[in-house]
Amino acid sequence: MWDFVRKPLADTTGATAIEYGLLIGVIAMTMFFGMSAFVNSLFTMYNTIDANITKAHK
Repeated sequence: MWDFVRKPLADTTGATAIEYGLLIGVIAMTMFFGMSAFVNSLFTMYNTIDANITKAHK
């Protein structure tokens, strides 16, 4: 009677694909947020250099 519940819970086919999918998702999010922080730092550095060059020409 409970076979319809036990069978899907015991089935492990496709588990590796799901784990790889989750791992890729975590890596992609880490890369996205890491690149976002890097771009913000680069933008701040560019603005600082630009302000210093502008100040030096005055």
